[in-house]
Amino acid sequence: MHGFNYREPQIPRSRFNEPGRFGRMFPWLRGLKSFTPGPDDLGAVGGPMDGGNPPPNDTTQNNARIRAGYTFLGQFIDHDLTLDITSILERQVDVDGTTNFRTPALELDSIYGLGPAVQPYLYDQPQGGKLLISADGTDLQRNAQGRAIIGDPRNDENILISQLHLLFIKFHNKVYDTEFADMPHGRARFEAAQTFVRWHYQWLVMNEFLPRIVGTTRAEAEIASPTYEFPTEHAFMPVEFSVAAYRFGHSQVRPGYLVGAGRGAALFPGDADAAFGTGDLRGFRPVPPELLVDWAFFFGPGGQGLPAQASKKVDTLISTVLLQLPTGVIPQGDTLVGKRRSLASRNLQRGIDMNLPSGQSLACHLRIPALTEAQIWTTNGAKVGSGPAPLWFYCLREGEVRTGGARLAGVGAAVVARTFVALMMKDKASYLVQDPSFVPKLGSGGRFRMTDLVNYTLGGNLVSEDLFALPGDEDLVA
Repeated sequence: MHGFNYREPQIPRSRFNEPGRFGRMFPWLRGLKSFTPGPDDLGAVGGPMDGGNPPPNDTTQNNARIRAGYTFLGQFIDHDLTLDITSILERQVDVDGTTNFRTPALELDSIYGLGPAVQPYLYDQPQGGKLLISADGTDLQRNAQGRAIIGDPRNDENILISQLHLLFIKFHNKVYDTEFADMPHGRARFEAAQTFVRWHYQWLVMNEFLPRIVGTTRAEAEIASPTYEFPTEHAFMPVEFSVAAYRFGHSQVRPGYLVGAGRGAALFPGDADAAFGTGDLRGFRPVPPELLVDWAFFFGPGGQGLPAQASKKVDTLISTVLLQLPTGVIPQGDTLVGKRRSLASRNLQRGIDMNLPSGQSLACHLRIPALTEAQIWTTNGAKVGSGPAPLWFYCLREGEVRTGGARLAGVGAAVVARTFVALMMKDKASYLVQDPSFVPKLGSGGRFRMTDLVNYTLGGNLVSEDLFALPGDEDLVA
């Protein structure tokens, strides 16, 4: 209708960015050679990538560098940057012909949608610059069937991401009420609060999240002297990033989480078709009181005397719960649902469909010493494959071999760091372009971290960490 395909979501627009194409960072390296075993063997339950579902008291897979909250912050950032509604698993994909239905910029369009004028149902009408949440303030606003009414429905996929989305809405509302209280309600006040929120969010991504996942030295060097620039007028989403390197977060997912003192749940139920309850964290429903999130369990060394949970290590071991995804998590209409409930198999197949280069070929191109055949394909002393490695698998193995699972390294770190900085430099409204000397007003000591965002928004007392003191900042091997 009116020139749009009825299947397409409403597409964010901005003054400086457009919904873009997916593209290739290294188009001359297109093509993934065969590897053994295949996706369905490598990513199967009981296969080489099956990391089991270790109980909470098993700390052998704990990542002391990246707390559990950053796994879901990474998902939130991903949803802010990219959305592809094409069913990639059903057909070969023309990357250059695939539309990204998100603006490829760190601008929180998943929160703001198309703004108060176009999507007024996201906003409080008496105070048009504030976003709506549930009446009791503990959940997102929802329709009569329990579905969240938000700028990006994917941020209701699980309870942890929906509660994080709620936190960012509350952050905006607090900024609107507090930092701009001397301005009358209206467009000018909304835009001032929006820019304030966006720049603090961008600063947090570039100066806390990115250093955690690629190392402080690499992150700072890339920001100071970018090594990649988009060759097109507008930024696009590199498939080397979105389909491979940035999917490192899937290896960090734990089978279950504590959400508060004496309260916890599995991420997904053991039975793929189980009814909703308080025993798992599936989304697309109102959040039960028993599963409301206390962020002291997810960010910082901890608050109120409680330690924050660690994420899983960055390695090739995936929690079994992700290898048998439940009904409702897999997109509706996916004809391969019976065959591929494994997220690992789906990721590997996606890389093949996108004709991604192997990890070894990209390492060679970037002049990064490649992992050896034994380093890539040996798990628990057994050889699990051979030949050119899928880029996603290779990036996970790099983190495992070179940092002990603390973060990305080598190829994975290079692709992620270059993409984040290039996106920021292409966004004419970002703080790196508008004001590179920007210092956050919130936080302390010129720094603004997730612990500061939680404390400011909710009145908590979480403690910030010294990034340079965290383990895994330097590679274990050259």
